[in-house]
Order: sequence, then structure tokens, then C-alpha cells
Amino acid sequence: MTPSIRPWQRAGVVIIGSAVLAGCQLGPRPVHDNWALPRGEWRIVAHSAPGITAMSPVEAAGYVGGTISYGTDSVASGSDRCAKPVYLANLVYAERYLYRQYGLRTANLGLYRHQDVRVTEVFCAGTKWRGLGGHVVWVDHERGYAIRDGVWFELRRAAPPG
Repeated sequence: MTPSIRPWQRAGVVIIGSAVLAGCQLGPRPVHDNWALPRGEWRIVAHSAPGITAMSPVEAAGYVGGTISYGTDSVASGSDRCAKPVYLANLVYAERYLYRQYGLRTANLGLYRHQDVRVTEVFCAGTKWRGLGGHVVWVDHERGYAIRDGVWFELRRAAPPG
């Protein structure tokens, strides 16, 4: 004999299941506060190539010492400029994001496995900005990693926003 499931029991299972799935959110969570946006000048202090790259080590080393400047009305990296940037920021789980997007482990960038990180993308004239710093994984308010051609460039704050 099969036990009958009452409608209120079915509704309870759906509510509990939805709550569990909401707590296990895998995707990016949009960030609308200004704290998530890069501002100020950032110095490129190091580079690493934990996977396949399209850039030589010598070329990557040439970026070290350079700066990326983020402002409300412009962004600049080397000779790349954008006069009216739009920033899109998301909070993501580092381990899942890095592995799914780049095949990396968090240890490749010196991060903790269960760490949340901010990811910022810069758009210029409606398209993704292709300059170094157009896509950055921010570890905290003082350090981030920008990617270009498979090479990760460590960014450190050089000057506060101003």
C-alpha cells in the first residue's frame, strides 16, 4: 500500500528544496555597491602562467611595473584607453569560478579554496574592453589578478582613489 502525500506536505518539500538550492547558489551574485568597483591606480607587481598561454615569459615580464588606472570617467592601461567605462562587478566563489572559466585551482593564484572574490569586467562603448585590467579577479581591496592571453598579472594598489 502506497502512503498518500497530502498537498501541504508537497508544498513543504518544495519550499525546503528551494531554500536549500538558494543557499547553494553556484552562479555570480551581482554587486551594486561602489565598494566592488576598482578605483585609483594599480601597479602590476608580478605575473604567473599556471596554464596554457599565448604570451612569452619575456613579453609578460614587460608588463610588470606598469600601472592600470581606474576612474569613474576613464580607465587606462599602457596605451589602451577608454573614455567612458562601465563596470560590471560580481561576487563569485573562487574555486568554482576559476576552475570553470580557466581550469585553474585556487592554489594557482594563492587563494583559499572556499574564498569569495569579486570579478570586475570593464565595458567600453558597449563591448568588453580589451586592455589589461578589463577583467580582474579581486582578492581583497588591495590585491587583484588581471588576465591577458593566459597570463595572470598580480595588481597591488599604487595610489588610493582620488
